[in-house]
Amino acid sequence: MKLDLKAQQFGTLNRQKLHGIMFMSCGIFLFAVVSTIAKIVSTKYPANEIIFFRMLFGIIPAALMFRFCNIPKKAFTLHRFWEHFLRAVLALGSMGLFFSGLPHLPLSAAVTLHYTEAIFIALLAVMFLGERLRVPMVIALVAGSVGVALIASFSSDENTSLLGVGLVLLSAVFNAGSVIQIKKLSRTEESAVIVLYFTIIATIFSGCSLWVSWTAPNMTDLGYMGLLGLTAGTGQLMLTIAFRNAAASMLAPFSYFGIVWAIILEYLIWGEVVSMQAIVGSIVIIGSAFYLSMSGKSRVNEAA
Repeated sequence: MKLDLKAQQFGTLNRQKLHGIMFMSCGIFLFAVVSTIAKIVSTKYPANEIIFFRMLFGIIPAALMFRFCNIPKKAFTLHRFWEHFLRAVLALGSMGLFFSGLPHLPLSAAVTLHYTEAIFIALLAVMFLGERLRVPMVIALVAGSVGVALIASFSSDENTSLLGVGLVLLSAVFNAGSVIQIKKLSRTEESAVIVLYFTIIATIFSGCSLWVSWTAPNMTDLGYMGLLGLTAGTGQLMLTIAFRNAAASMLAPFSYFGIVWAIILEYLIWGEVVSMQAIVGSIVIIGSAFYLSMSGKSRVNEAA
């Protein structure tokens, strides 16, 4: 009986891990689609308008996430509102910079450069969370810088510019700040609460910005931006389900498939082929980010 019970528990655990991997993979694919749609519309509309529609239509999946996680209504309080507001501002800044950089970069290069956020997260954790500066972090920072230099050095290409590289790197910095803020909030707040707060605040904030910059979209582009919001929100929901079924350390490597999807979609839609230099730069950035995340996992295990 005990063996049967252990076998049943083992089977259940494996199914949960498999579900986690499946939902993680689907979520990463959806975020690659989000970046693709954003690149399509980014040449026609200002970044703040794209963000507004992304957030407006993203409210639907965010509300479903809140319901899916069975969070009691009393968890939705205002006692940490300004911390939620800061997180929303940082995330909005990241999205705005990323969308602004997309017209100046190939999709795969933009997505790859955005993965430098792992390095910036480590640096900001030293500054704001009191973590120590360690050798793996220095190695990852140097390697990541080399990868960025490799991608930026073919900026003479008509589809690439140093402006785009700078905007996307700055976007990664803002996103790293957003992640640090999420880590602070997650000490007392549920993930679904953080997401729903962000979606509501960001929708209102980006809506107010439409007074500054607005281009009336045609029905096709409106459909694109609505799809962008629904896809991004659904991707976030899938990642939430994934992390409820499997450990973050196990799922982390699957996030890098986002670059692979970006390369495939870039070729299918625009017929662009990634240069060998960009591939090498992407591998270096992915490797440095992966090394940094694995070294962090080792430290956690040692502390345990």
